[in-house]
Amino acid sequence: MNMLDRGQRYGDGFFDTMLLKEGKPVWPLAHWDRMVSAAKTLDLAWPFHGKSPDLTLTDLYNEWLQALQNNWIKADRPSMAKVRTVVWRAGNGDFTPPTERFECHISVHPLDLKIENSFRLGPSTVVQCPPLIPWIKSLSAMPYVLAANFAKKQGWDDALLVNTQGNFIESSRSNLFYWVDGICYTPSLVEGCLPGIAAQYLTKFLSKNGNVVQYAAATNQILREASAIWLTNSIRGITQVRYWDDDALGQDPYSDLAAAANEGIQGGSELP
Repeated sequence: MNMLDRGQRYGDGFFDTMLLKEGKPVWPLAHWDRMVSAAKTLDLAWPFHGKSPDLTLTDLYNEWLQALQNNWIKADRPSMAKVRTVVWRAGNGDFTPPTERFECHISVHPLDLKIENSFRLGPSTVVQCPPLIPWIKSLSAMPYVLAANFAKKQGWDDALLVNTQGNFIESSRSNLFYWVDGICYTPSLVEGCLPGIAAQYLTKFLSKNGNVVQYAAATNQILREASAIWLTNSIRGITQVRYWDDDALGQDPYSDLAAAANEGIQGGSELP
């Protein structure tokens, strides 16, 4: 990607991150479907077009999987890795899109998924305005960068963003879940958070185990009353928060549920 690319100039594109376990992608179809949806929303002709105009969507999917595998081999076959797919509109010009054609870059990075036993989470001062297309992981990710940087300066591992109503919606890289009085809650997508694949899995997993997740706004006071706070993403699964705004949380009474769900997330269990 050079400085004339629209991905860098305007954030005209999207990205996806996915876990690779021993070279095998975790939930590849779910990630693929999300990218196809993003490409359609941005009115972009999907990449990985190969040399034949007659390729089906299944052919394109298999081409993408082969590209992931090739990059994993080039990265010396790490046992656990993160694959990042970045897609942006080709060409330059001004805001008016010059083409529907795509450019794409795939990278594979080794991962050390160490267990976080003292994870610190806090409230950031960054307001995440409701995105115009909230279901897309846009290259325009400045609010998340600012939130992550704020957390770093505070000595935290991550920080929550707020929407224009002052409610917490998500962290710089994860969806938010919290338990109050035996009920698990998560902010609704209408609050402005991204729809995570791991969050989708956890919601359905808990429902199958008799814990229907409720959608509710999250505030500082509510999180101080929470018996457990979890963060979820497709790479690290469930992270159990140990400190909220520098105050220690008690022993997580739902650790067994978190561990069971985590096995499904990082093991690539079928989405419930």
